[in-house]
Amino acid sequence: MTGLIHPLPFEARASVRVPKRKDTSATCRERATADLLKSVAMITANERRSFERSAASWESRARLLERLEETERARGQAASLVLSA
Repeated sequence: MTGLIHPLPFEARASVRVPKRKDTSATCRERATADLLKSVAMITANERRSFERSAASWESRARLLERLEETERARGQAASLVLSA
């Protein structure tokens, strides 16, 4: 049985994790732009419409996140004014 138990010839390491892309208004706008560019290159109308719809969805999400980011910024400024007073 000793022939079956050998140390591994390589060192086991954890896999490298790719950082998750942060969902911000800017990244959503980048995705919307990318989808619009892809839609121009599509041959069929169905493919083009699919990318156009996707771009519109990303743009809508970007507007929503932008409003949330502005609200959060305003809250932070209001909190800092209260603390400094």
